[in-house]
Amino acid sequence: MDTSNNKVITFYDIILDPTAYPISPNPWKTRYALNFAKVPYRTTWVPLAAVAETRNALQLPANRKHADGSDFPTLPIIRDPLAATTSGSEVVVGDSFDIALHLQNTYLSNNPPSSSSNDPSSAAAGQQQQQQGQLFPADGSGTVALHRAFNAFVDQIFSQYGAPLAGFYMPLDPRTAESDKAAFVRRIPGVTRWEDLEIPKGSEVRSKMLAEFESALDTKLGPCFPSPAPADGAKGGPQGTGPFMDGRQLPIYADFIVGGWLQFMRGCLPEWEDMRNKWSGGKWGRLLDALEPWADVDGREGVVPARR
Repeated sequence: MDTSNNKVITFYDIILDPTAYPISPNPWKTRYALNFAKVPYRTTWVPLAAVAETRNALQLPANRKHADGSDFPTLPIIRDPLAATTSGSEVVVGDSFDIALHLQNTYLSNNPPSSSSNDPSSAAAGQQQQQQGQLFPADGSGTVALHRAFNAFVDQIFSQYGAPLAGFYMPLDPRTAESDKAAFVRRIPGVTRWEDLEIPKGSEVRSKMLAEFESALDTKLGPCFPSPAPADGAKGGPQGTGPFMDGRQLPIYADFIVGGWLQFMRGCLPEWEDMRNKWSGGKWGRLLDALEPWADVDGREGVVPARR
């Protein structure tokens, strides 16, 4: 959502190739959430090599750690002058999950009722919130704690399989490709050369990892999302007929968590067409398509996905 109003949220995302559609998974989680919350924002595009500097300038420590305990500074970040603190300072949030919580609490929740309340008016208010759409529904089925665990679970699956299979094929700006590769290598302990990241197409190692990735998605995430409706018209997914988690008609933040990683896979994974259309019966392509109403990209007019 682009706007000329000075009072807008500033959203920091990573830019690699200016001619390519954005691919960074965690910023995508935030982009989906911002569009879903319908708040005015503009995007500041940050080169990979400037991510740490950007966080430091905003006095934000690294929000992630490598396996060896070293800092892993990354994006997204938002600066929100619309939700100024009592001192008048803008709110600065530097983690995708915390940003989603901020958007929920500031723009979507209106004194949300307790899910255990017996007050009919409270229940009615909760039902109205559900109809309006919430990142973290207050009906007992989408609690923050469960979302936090789900976020870590999804990140673990895609980091174990998707990132190694796709990372080498990220679209880079030819003018800055070498410095971007060097910056990326510095972010991964134990890696000294960009070429070390390649898992060659057609190799036995790659085929085995792809099969493990497909199986992990199908068995661990697949049951959370609806299957296509059978020909006899019976319900095709868990607990409903909508395209989102548990067959919901509207997405919740859990859908955006998976969607962020699917955007990365679409932009980088050579085997994306198989993942989209064949894995888990085509669930991942259907989910990405269903998330399209919340996929507007600010500040990259004319840039469209290279692949569906």
